[in-house]
Amino acid sequence: MLYRKIHRILNAIIAICLLGFVVIFLKGPSSDWKSESPTDEPKKSATAGSTTLWRERKTKNGSRVESSYPIYDNSDGGLTAWNFKGYSDSVISGKDVVKSVTFLNDNFNILNIDKFGPVENVRYLLVIQVHNRPIYLKYLIESLRQTKDIEKTLLVFSHDVNVEQINEMVRNITFARVYQIFYPFNLQLFAKVFPGNNPLDCPEKIGKDSAKTSKCRNWEWPDKYGNYRNGKLTQIKHHWWWKMNYVFDGIVKRFNLKNSWVLLLEEDHFVTPDALHVLDIIVGNKKKYCDRCEIISLGFYLKSTNKFGNDIAKLGVHPWYSSKHNMGMALQQETWLKIKNCSNMFCDWDDYNWDWSLMQVSAKCLPQRFRVIFAKSPRVIHIGDCGVHTHRCDAHNAYEATTKLLESHRGALFPASLAVTDISRRSLKPSKENGGWGDIRDRELCLLNTSPLLDKSNAPVLAELFNSTIKL
Repeated sequence: MLYRKIHRILNAIIAICLLGFVVIFLKGPSSDWKSESPTDEPKKSATAGSTTLWRERKTKNGSRVESSYPIYDNSDGGLTAWNFKGYSDSVISGKDVVKSVTFLNDNFNILNIDKFGPVENVRYLLVIQVHNRPIYLKYLIESLRQTKDIEKTLLVFSHDVNVEQINEMVRNITFARVYQIFYPFNLQLFAKVFPGNNPLDCPEKIGKDSAKTSKCRNWEWPDKYGNYRNGKLTQIKHHWWWKMNYVFDGIVKRFNLKNSWVLLLEEDHFVTPDALHVLDIIVGNKKKYCDRCEIISLGFYLKSTNKFGNDIAKLGVHPWYSSKHNMGMALQQETWLKIKNCSNMFCDWDDYNWDWSLMQVSAKCLPQRFRVIFAKSPRVIHIGDCGVHTHRCDAHNAYEATTKLLESHRGALFPASLAVTDISRRSLKPSKENGGWGDIRDRELCLLNTSPLLDKSNAPVLAELFNSTIKL
């Protein structure tokens, strides 16, 4: 009896501590939070087999001692928005950090339910993958605000970086239900241990011969082009895969939304006012348009906007092809389960792009390739001139051009009916691997993210992360 009481007390203490993290997180940054960035080059611990990183620091009396340093950098705005609290000179383990982030994801207070009703009533989940481009996200949110019937949806914002400015934008949404989730194995928290860029790993362009000579840790795992992993690039695919599995396992199943459609957006997308109206028509007439099409695409990369008005009530039906139909994709749980059953192919394919990896699943793992119904005049428009590989850009230019395009065709939006005018059965050949995904650790982590609700504390590939520390 005494043992049971002690066990219950310990569980209560743990729950209170985790709840404390949630409260602190929701309050935002605190002025008394202090970070300490490493200034010296890291070196290996003297302990055999240890993955801990160390640096030297000066004490008050001027002597030098070795101490573990916090595993992060400020490349994405620092850690102030996480605001993990502790005693002076204390640390929090990577394992506890991941547990706290997971707790936040599982216990998020869904916003605006009192205004729009329970989640079980929604027909569409709009899942937005967010990094750290607040200007684009502002434009996307504003476009969603102007979208008819947006109040009938659930907006799920999935982040791989925690920035207070972005959090404020999301939490100030009042026009729809809102759910926030955070990818727990992100580079903001774990910049210098895997899946971040550990200084002991091989530089991206070192070449295998030089990597072998230098004995950097992952020299045996270059991609097919001889390059080594770049954590900022691999995180995009990791985040996408984790997000998709979390949405279907942790949200769709939890709220019994198995018949709902999940519409995938990114922070640099812009949604037209009639996007949900068009999606409603396609879903309601899917058997007539293309009964075996499992994907709907509201986005389409236009080479020219000259035909936007003429095609505004027209649809196409093609074999799904990643570079043509990866924007504004909508699918249901049954379709996702087919993709998930091909997780080995997705996770092993040497390509850091999620869409080209998904292309391989469609072409080589499924009994039949996916077919897609797409809007020939897109209702999801890409305005992201600034991206992973492009930095010279002006976010406002693309936004302004898009708003002018829609204004010039305002009278043609919200068509009463749609017609399929473009049918093709020609399946384009999938491209070769783009590389960037040769490291065996990325493949193992990807497979772990197939089941985001399971505890990964004992996963060998994450031992480095779980044993790392963040100084408070």
